[in-house]
Amino acid sequence: MAEHFIDALGDFCPVPNLKVQAALKEMRPGDKVVLLTDHSCTVTTLKGEMAKRRLKVKVEEVDYGIWQITIG
Repeated sequence: MAEHFIDALGDFCPVPNLKVQAALKEMRPGDKVVLLTDHSCTVTTLKGEMAKRRLKVKVEEVDYGIWQITIG
């Protein structure tokens, strides 16, 4: 079980989403993708996209305006 960490601080849409899509292609069963972002629309977009794929998503605001999104 691997964890793919993506630091997307300072990246604007669609860059964080594209980075997540690339990581998802490399995922194996049991793996997780962890994204750190400061762009609020990324949170909304990824929650919707991952729901369509039936993947679990956990969103946590780890600091003011900074979210950690765990997928898998």
